[in-house]
Amino acid sequence: MDSSNHRLTIGLKAAWGAGSIGTVTVLTINSLLLLFFMTSVLGLAPALAGSLLFGAKLVDAVAAPVLGGISDGWRGAMGRRAPFMLAGAFVSAAGVALVFNPPALAASALPLWLLGSLIVIALGYTLFNVPYMAMPAEMTDLPTERTSIMSWRIAFVSIGGLITGLAPQTATKLGGGRTGFGGVGLILAGVVLAAMLSAFLAARRTRQVAGGAQAAGFKRFAVVWQNKPFMLIIYAKIFQLVGLASLTASILFLMKNVLQQPESTVGLYVTCSTVATIGFMPVWVALGRRFSKRNLYIAACLLFTCLTSSWLLAGPGDPLLFILIRGFLSGVFSGGLLLMGQSLLPDAIDADCKRSGVRREGVYAGAYSFVEKASMAFGPLLIGLILQAFHFQPSLGKNVPQPPEALTGIIIGVAVVPGILYALSVIPLLMFRLDPEPAALVPAPAE
Repeated sequence: MDSSNHRLTIGLKAAWGAGSIGTVTVLTINSLLLLFFMTSVLGLAPALAGSLLFGAKLVDAVAAPVLGGISDGWRGAMGRRAPFMLAGAFVSAAGVALVFNPPALAASALPLWLLGSLIVIALGYTLFNVPYMAMPAEMTDLPTERTSIMSWRIAFVSIGGLITGLAPQTATKLGGGRTGFGGVGLILAGVVLAAMLSAFLAARRTRQVAGGAQAAGFKRFAVVWQNKPFMLIIYAKIFQLVGLASLTASILFLMKNVLQQPESTVGLYVTCSTVATIGFMPVWVALGRRFSKRNLYIAACLLFTCLTSSWLLAGPGDPLLFILIRGFLSGVFSGGLLLMGQSLLPDAIDADCKRSGVRREGVYAGAYSFVEKASMAFGPLLIGLILQAFHFQPSLGKNVPQPPEALTGIIIGVAVVPGILYALSVIPLLMFRLDPEPAALVPAPAE
């Protein structure tokens, strides 16, 4: 790392960004796989499964802001962030292995096992992700460099999404049912551990910034509410994350029950999305250096809204090509959404640090993690309640015919709810303003 202007080496960016394979795998397990696994493999009612996912996330969401404040003031040989990331890597991996491998239990005891495993996953995710997301604002002072850092993160987010998206097909190849998903759980646990350890090692090599004096107790969180640019992004993120969680929790049901596609189609869909996200990332980075990141964020959001709403036209006769085109465009638009949103966050955090002279990135990361968890937990709960209301029939790994109203509920979850929420997220973004810092005028470094 060049200490004069805090430009980072490509190797350090890649090692840090690889940690996102672990975080997105954990998030996608919760939003994509577990509602389907609990209802279609373990036979739980949709509302119960959604409530378990929601309850575990809420328990952990409360801990996220507290952990952020603790890591800001932490002093130790490994710095402020690395010790928590190391612990989170092992706890997250253990929780993933446990939730997909429940022992033979009575019907009344199975939900307790699942809830306990979900809480382990959530706590591990918080231990890792809060300090992880605090790092970009302190790794460099250059906004253009932060955009570059986040481009690596989004690329690895896509890879993590691909790995998790192939899980249903992998479970089928491993025997299906509990056996297949149990094997998938062990594989994903290994992926989570390896990815998070990569970011932990990067944290040991990045710039160390002292936290300075911190406000006591919950007073430290007041600064978050006083930072208007940060809060406007948070308001937009709430709509987007609930919409994303609703879409992700519904997509497997859409493919299997509405489009009547095999598990391999899910893998092809996610592959197209991943290729598009990675392939178009340099384009979004270049656009971010020439145009307002806020305006690009709004444009990507509106495009994603239109794409999501197009599932209203989906049916069992849809050609595979149409499904894959949607996957490709989803990757293009979501890449812009993620990059612009994630690169604006550290800019807003750094503006507070420059005004106050206090480094409290962990408090902001904890606040964002709280919103992320609560929002992503509400999505599966909402879909579970919708499926229950529309008389979706749970099963134990068998193909159970669904009534027409259940298919309507799936379409609502995959198209109507996300479309409305992404459109609403544009409102706070229209009010977003951030005075440019002098560092923003520094020419972008050559990659």
